[in-house]
Amino acid sequence: MGPSDIGNGSSEEHTYTKIIDVDEEKALPPSSRASTDTLPPPYDNGKIAITSFRERFINLQCVLLNTFSTVAIVFVNKTIFSDPQLRHCQTLVAMWHFFATAVVLYVATKSPFNLFKAVKLPLWHMVPISAFFGGFLLLGNLSLSLNTVGFYQLAKIMTTPTVVLLNFILLRKTISATMLLAIFSVCAGVGLTSATLALSNMIGAFAAVSAFTVTALYQIWIGKKIAELKVSAPQLLLNQAPVSVVILAFFVPLGDKIPDVNRIQSPVLWTLFLSGILASLLNLSQFLIIGRTSALTFNIVSNLKNIIILSLGWYQEGHVPTLQDTFGIFLAVGGAWSYAQMSQK
Repeated sequence: MGPSDIGNGSSEEHTYTKIIDVDEEKALPPSSRASTDTLPPPYDNGKIAITSFRERFINLQCVLLNTFSTVAIVFVNKTIFSDPQLRHCQTLVAMWHFFATAVVLYVATKSPFNLFKAVKLPLWHMVPISAFFGGFLLLGNLSLSLNTVGFYQLAKIMTTPTVVLLNFILLRKTISATMLLAIFSVCAGVGLTSATLALSNMIGAFAAVSAFTVTALYQIWIGKKIAELKVSAPQLLLNQAPVSVVILAFFVPLGDKIPDVNRIQSPVLWTLFLSGILASLLNLSQFLIIGRTSALTFNIVSNLKNIIILSLGWYQEGHVPTLQDTFGIFLAVGGAWSYAQMSQK
């Protein structure tokens, strides 16, 4: 979730991502879907029975909110890290995103929202996973600050092939030949579109590879922890976020330079404030989409967001896509879409 869509303050993808990236931002594994005992009626088996125009309208609003917050936070964070001082405050920015997420999720558990039931999990379970949580978000932010938006987003798509590879290496899990072909399509598409950029910016490429590798490890771990603790994704995130704030606070003196706020322009400070709100809305909306519809719907939305972010990023950078770029995007997004569909069967 990271959240992503991380660099997203999230998942995916997740985060977050995304925070389960969540940029961020492939569908959570089946074990990560909201459990039916924590969701108010009319949830049934993780899906809502859509019985009225009102419910369809609410579902649409959730999709629009998630799409807007995911796309917006990438460009908002890019603006933040373009500031000479905030560029060196990535831990503090991550702490703000986690804090905002914790507040919004806590409010979501209260009346009149009651979106899910808050549970208290043992601290010893939260410390290691929260440390990992903070680590993949910081790497995502670092990748965004060192790379163009287009390269950053394409690199995030590589999270899915990395999850498949790590599942095979660590757990000996295999996939069908057709699913493997879809994964090869993703890798080929990203390679065609990003090879030149990666070779011209080795430090940025290393940060991007580190980010999607750690995000993939986190996604595998988070799926196992949700099943082990018998909680839903938002319940776990509500416990993780405040612990992550405390853990990251110890690293601020090591990696951050405390900024002189008076020297930061007001629009940038307002952008920083907005980024926390977007991070929390991103995480909350992705849980709502999966809970109210299905993980497949979330996959469809995720691929749409990839295309939007890539297009806007190239437009902002004045990059005119070549035929090779277009073909690469088709292979990458098409492969991710095909894999997501097959993984739901």
